[in-house]
Amino acid sequence: MQIIHILVLVIVYFSIFSISSSTFAASTDGICRSATWNRNGITVAGGKGQGSALNQLAYPEGVFVDDDGAIFIADRDNHRVIKYMPGASNGELVAGGNKPGNNSNQLYTPSKVVVDKHGTMFICDRINNRVQRWSKNANQGETIMKNITCWGLALDMEGSLYVSDMEGHQVIQWPQNRIVAGGNGKGNNRIVKWAVGANQGTVIAGFNGYGNGVDQLYRPYAVVVDQMNTAYVLEYINLRVTRWFEGEKSSSIIIGGDGYGLGADKLNFPRDIAFDRQGNLYIKVLVINRSKVMDNCFKMEANHHLQEPFLLFILKK
Repeated sequence: MQIIHILVLVIVYFSIFSISSSTFAASTDGICRSATWNRNGITVAGGKGQGSALNQLAYPEGVFVDDDGAIFIADRDNHRVIKYMPGASNGELVAGGNKPGNNSNQLYTPSKVVVDKHGTMFICDRINNRVQRWSKNANQGETIMKNITCWGLALDMEGSLYVSDMEGHQVIQWPQNRIVAGGNGKGNNRIVKWAVGANQGTVIAGFNGYGNGVDQLYRPYAVVVDQMNTAYVLEYINLRVTRWFEGEKSSSIIIGGDGYGLGADKLNFPRDIAFDRQGNLYIKVLVINRSKVMDNCFKMEANHHLQEPFLLFILKK
């Protein structure tokens, strides 16, 4: 008998739970050190095969969760951004979807999306080498950056946008249009924190080259940082999410890390992660899983998350 594996494009959700909320005091500014995630995920978007219907996705790359729990997905090969409200089985088209192109109402393989507190979307429009701004309920976007290989986006609390320029090996702040990190060639398999105004960064994850050790990273694609400066790193090659506490040289694996598979505890080709305000983790994967966080020791001021491959996260203390 021939077994055929069907790859389904989904966004997976993992809820959070800790060992014992009575044993560990709840933190007021981050995820408890004792917190763990359910390793079996549930699909919250897609999973209906590859396609262009509003309940389908086609190689989604970026995911963002706003303060209301709405999920925004950069649906790459459908050249659109889809919004899923909590519990919805169908998405809503909020940008693009008018075939690939470079007109103001079109996108061409969008890879990342972030949303500000006013509902304005900022989108990496990869093939068009531009960053688009789409106001809430708008039917077309505005180009705010041109001639840039955008691979990552983040917003700070003041509304400044930070764009990772892959080919330039740098991070650019908009609307100031200034380089705030990098610009001096490329680094490797590590997460680097850059203080405001600094001319060099500090390594916070990945201290021993590439590999699958707990002190290593292998092609990190996305990072989230909470209010305790704990970094959560998604690794494309190692198929895992690791947690790095501030000042420590090694990590703990919270999801994945045990190879490919079809089970709900596997991460296959993970590309992006995001947290909601309750600490639940969302992962974009190909045939994949979700995890849950179920305790009350989580706080995030905003749904900052980042994307591949020159990673950044903007955190206001």
